[in-house]
Amino acid sequence: MKDVRVNKSKVVVGFKGIVTDTDQSVLDMAYAKQAYNFVIEDGVLTGGIGIDPAQGFYVAPYVERHPYPELPAGKRLRDVFLYRRKNADGTYADKLIAHLTNAKFMYTAAYETDEWHDLSGLMINQDVTAVNYNYNGEDVLLLGAKNAKLHMIKDTTPLILGDSPQFTSIEVHNERVFGCMNGVQNQIWFSDDFNPQNWSVSETEAGFINFADECGEVLELVSFLNYLYVFREFGIFRLTAYGEQNEFMLKKVFTDTGRIVKNSIEVCGDKIIFYATNGLFTFDGYEVTRIAKQLPPIERTHLMSCAYIDDYYYMACKIEGSGTKNNAVIRYGLKDKTLCILYGYSVKRLRPIKIHNGSQVLCVFESKNQGALGMMSRSGEVMGAVTAKSYISPESALSSSSLKTVRSVTLQTDSDIMLTVKLDGKAYEYAVKGSDLLKTVPVERSGRKIGFEISCAAKHAYVTPLIVSVDTLAI
Repeated sequence: MKDVRVNKSKVVVGFKGIVTDTDQSVLDMAYAKQAYNFVIEDGVLTGGIGIDPAQGFYVAPYVERHPYPELPAGKRLRDVFLYRRKNADGTYADKLIAHLTNAKFMYTAAYETDEWHDLSGLMINQDVTAVNYNYNGEDVLLLGAKNAKLHMIKDTTPLILGDSPQFTSIEVHNERVFGCMNGVQNQIWFSDDFNPQNWSVSETEAGFINFADECGEVLELVSFLNYLYVFREFGIFRLTAYGEQNEFMLKKVFTDTGRIVKNSIEVCGDKIIFYATNGLFTFDGYEVTRIAKQLPPIERTHLMSCAYIDDYYYMACKIEGSGTKNNAVIRYGLKDKTLCILYGYSVKRLRPIKIHNGSQVLCVFESKNQGALGMMSRSGEVMGAVTAKSYISPESALSSSSLKTVRSVTLQTDSDIMLTVKLDGKAYEYAVKGSDLLKTVPVERSGRKIGFEISCAAKHAYVTPLIVSVDTLAI
């Protein structure tokens, strides 16, 4: 009888990160082909991403939080903005401004328990861009929209700046208001010094700048490192805008990405991050660097909404799956380079909130939960409902076409999970109870290609890498 030689080995499955740009047949088993609603942290799987009902802050030194109020029955959110404001005595009086789907606006206090109040006399039935501004020594909020004049909210009183252009994006830079003008793809406007109500074009008051090139539509204006950066579809320009407008200087600084996505452009500390059709990039004012190459393909990029807070860049977007709306929130860590995906939830707006005593990313939902305001969290839930967590490894031949037998899988999990072993496309499921001890799951199944899946329905997950005992027939 001929002896059959068997090579015994231990294979470690995960968890080092997500890789989407490598064929799974050659992908290291330590990397995930797909991971939804799990977070890979310090080499283990956790449930550290979610969305909770939004909470506000009290004025320092208080560390307690207060819930933001629910909208009145029948009201639904379209967007939300932070209105930074101080009273004359220096006390904080910040407000959240809610833009509703019925075109109306409401407000609530940021630093104390409050209700939503009507902001009478203000209606805009389209998406709005907002920026804080100090006008004549008083903090105001400016609102722009595609088919509306500029509006100003002064405490709780809205005003229309009647002679202003219609703007799709506005920014404050060196005491002027700059804006991308609706209907004019290659032009930006700027107000008179210290006066967002004066748009009279002259050498000493307001004016505009035309772009005579093929870089496409002006998308967004960003005040950054003492310059105003003009993001266009296919390039970035730097405007030096000090003092008199005849001293303004414009310079093209970058034109080497795919089409830039408007709602992805966010200042992130000493960099600006933006998404283009060929990836995610950082821009430091001079150079552009591609990052997060492990991002999954993103569809319908015009729906994207992004935010940056505390070293994390968030993207509400549409990735694989059915439907035409956003279905995921991606969180990318700029320092640790980690990426995780909250999947199966439609968030249409992410708004970064940085105030005196804290910071957060607020979430506006597309349909379900549209009457409630959420905030990004590490809870493993979305608005009180536990997320369905899923991890899928690559299916690999482990560098050998020989038949393999998976003898067992050893791991430790705090919560109940379902472990699926895949061999040549056939799936074998094993329910594993949560414990603080290592568990060894007998498998005794054979195939040439091996893969693994982990699913978890618990709020707090903690799963260590899989140690897989494999016997491989020697060739």
